[in-house]
Amino acid sequence: MVLNMGLKRDLRIDTMQLRKTWGGVFDEMAIQSMHKLMKQGHITEVKGVIKQGKESVVLNGMCGERTIAIKVYAIEAANFKRMWPYLAEDPRFRNIKPDKRSIITAWAKKEFKNLERAAKVGVKCPEPLTVRNNILVMSFLGDDFVPAPRLNEIEIENPQEIADKVIGSIKILYKNANIVHGDLSEFNILLWNNEPYLIDFSQSVVADHPNARTFLERDVKNVCRYFKKIGAECNAEEILEELIEK
Repeated sequence: MVLNMGLKRDLRIDTMQLRKTWGGVFDEMAIQSMHKLMKQGHITEVKGVIKQGKESVVLNGMCGERTIAIKVYAIEAANFKRMWPYLAEDPRFRNIKPDKRSIITAWAKKEFKNLERAAKVGVKCPEPLTVRNNILVMSFLGDDFVPAPRLNEIEIENPQEIADKVIGSIKILYKNANIVHGDLSEFNILLWNNEPYLIDFSQSVVADHPNARTFLERDVKNVCRYFKKIGAECNAEEILEELIEK
């Protein structure tokens, strides 16, 4: 269901409504960032919520005639102890301060940069459009403001075909984009027009990150576990052997 919040670029954002609806996610920095993004034309209207979690809320909206997704990372509710290991060893973020705002801002920028890398090498994922503080704007995956379903939400008619495409994306990410998704499973792969799209790249790490090998093994094993369960062939050991010998 689309919730039309009436947040248009030429109108004042209802600050009280944002805070009441999404609590700790829309703090003062998020509201100011939203104002700035709308003023710059990156967001012309906010329609409603796609997904709400403890650490973020994803909204859908418009940028002119284009449908977009707006991901707002919570500052107060975020698990900084979980985030820090993904950031501390990443050479792109070596100089960030270990305070809440700095970590969340880096987390949003990290997802933006990871999506850029993935999209550049042809991996199907949301197209990153812009990022400001704790707000990431990207392309919307779905039709008529209805988001594409996650793999765990649907019955897949062609599991082997989809499995092969997902494994192909993992290989391209690692070999060509030099990143590891880091948290891949049926819960963050969308199926849209019979194509699997990878989402949620905030925890993704560069291939030379100290934990990259561990995260890669976990991704491949999670994906193979799921696809084998629904009838596809997927050999995690063979896939990992091929990737590690790149």
